[in-house]
Parts: sequence; C-alpha cells; structure tokens
Amino acid sequence: MSQETSIRLIKLLTYIPKYPAKRSLSNFKEHLESLGYEVTDRTIQRDLLKLEKYFPLLCDDRNPPYGWSWQEDAKEINLSAMDKVEALSLSLAEKYLEPLMPIENYERIRNLFDRANNTLESSEQSQLKKWRDRVRVLPQSQRLEPPLINQEVQSNIYDALLHGEQLDVQYLKANSRLQEKRTVNPLGIVLMGIVHRLICTMDPDFKIIRHLPLHRFKTANANGETSIEPENFDIDDYLDKESLSFLRTEKKIKIELLFRGNTGFHLSETPVSKDQKYKEEKNGKIRISGTVADTEQLRWWILGFGENVEVIKPKILRDEISKRIKLASAIYK
Repeated sequence: MSQETSIRLIKLLTYIPKYPAKRSLSNFKEHLESLGYEVTDRTIQRDLLKLEKYFPLLCDDRNPPYGWSWQEDAKEINLSAMDKVEALSLSLAEKYLEPLMPIENYERIRNLFDRANNTLESSEQSQLKKWRDRVRVLPQSQRLEPPLINQEVQSNIYDALLHGEQLDVQYLKANSRLQEKRTVNPLGIVLMGIVHRLICTMDPDFKIIRHLPLHRFKTANANGETSIEPENFDIDDYLDKESLSFLRTEKKIKIELLFRGNTGFHLSETPVSKDQKYKEEKNGKIRISGTVADTEQLRWWILGFGENVEVIKPKILRDEISKRIKLASAIYK
C-alpha cells in the first residue's frame, strides 16, 4: 500500500460520523476532493469495505442514500494525543454539561470525556488535575430530570439546521394527544436549562418565529427544500427580546419591589437591570427598582420569594401577583 493511499484511508476514517448520523459515498467523495484526492465511487466503496474489516463500522443500506457510520457502541479512533490543557477543558465541560444535556447526547460523547479524564488521572502530580478536583457546577434552580429526546430526530434537526434545509415533522403540542404534520424552517438551537429548543418558523404562517422543545418532535426529516429565513433575522436580537422567557408584551415595565430583611441583598451584586436602583430602608427592608422585560418568567421569579417580597409598582403587576397568591392560599385552606 502506498503512502498516499494510507493517508487517504486515514482521512476517510476520521470523516466517518458516530451513529445514528451517516455519510454517503457522495459525501465522502466531496470531502476527499476538497483535500485534493481524485477518487471514484468504486474506490471509496472499496476503501470503506477494507476499513470495515479492522474497525467497528456500519453500512446502513435500508434506505437510499446509503450511508456509513461508526457502530452505536463503538469507541472511535483518535489519531492524535490529547494534551493536559485539552483534557482539563473537556473534563470541566463534562461536569458542566452532564446535568444539562439529555442522556442520549451525553452518552454519544462520553468516550471523549473518558479520554480526557484518563489523561489527567495518568498524571497524579499535575496541577491541572488538582484544579479539576476543586471546581464544581451546580444548577441555580430546582434540579429536574432532562426530557427524553428521540436521538435520530435530534440528529436530523441538527443536520437540517447545519445545511439550511426545511423539515417535515410530526409535532406534539403541550397537553395534546394528537401529533400534527408541519413544515419547519430551522433557524437555531438554544439550550435553556435542560430543555433544547428549536428556534424556527412553521406553516401555515412562516412569518411567526417560534421556539419549540426538541423532545416534542416525534419525527423530523429533511424534505429537500431550502430553508426560508425571515429577512434580517438575528438569533441574538431574538433572544435579547426575552422571547424565550414567555414575553407578555414587547414594552418593558418599570418595577419596584420591597424585600424583607436580606432576601434581596443578592441583587446588590446581581442587578435585575442595568438601571437598577438599590436602597436599604431604615426598617431593614430593601427597595429595588429597575426596567425589565414583561415576561412570565418575571412573575415566576417574584412568586418564588413568597412572603419575603412585595410588589409596589406597577399596580397591574401588584394586583396580578396578589391574585395569584390568594388563589394559591385558597388551595391550602
């Protein structure tokens, strides 16, 4: 075997994705041509069959276009050594991502995290290992178990987003038992707590931008059409408008809250807004004011303080919180 052929096989091997993703002969040919290799489909097919003898590869020939991937339980080959800084970065990322990612996603990259941890463990005297052992990440709110996401559906959604393609989906709305057939234009993915949300537009009104939990997609397949993106769409602008916090109105509101004792002290360090005013009253209470988005999340946040906060302004918000508290109190009578 010539040196050039050996290098081509290595390039081919490292381009094979993890199951359930797959790549077709045309994908491999395009990749190799971009690297300067002029090869036929037959040559690529022969190379893949040769690699299959030595590595746990899988050829999915159920539906065209046929594709190749690593087997689901395969430990992928890595052709480069991981240095300690890379290992530390991945080890810290593991501790941060584990409570946030659906288990399917975490399992798919566990091998990479294991390599990082093994690299650190093999050097007991490393200062980097000591740093890893002293850093932890905890959720700020009540920890919840992640929802179950269909792994194949998620992979198809991510691929469509990457390649700018439309999707035909089956989507299950909240509190509904019947799935709906929709055509979706994927615009972005946002991880909000433990829930992955697809930013998208869908029929019948492609002008409305939505954010839909990935775990409610039951099927998702690219339909061959180019995704249609709203004019001047920018995902950061969309998020800056508090769209994922369940916006009530686009007009911001000026709030004034009165906290009991030191309940609101943390807001002196982590303000609710850039224009926040913080004042400690003579009676020991803390008065906070600032301009914030008018969202459902704001209401959930205020209610979370229970009897330790009073809404002073605006009156419409004060009345709403008062009503919710009375309704909640009635449950316990």
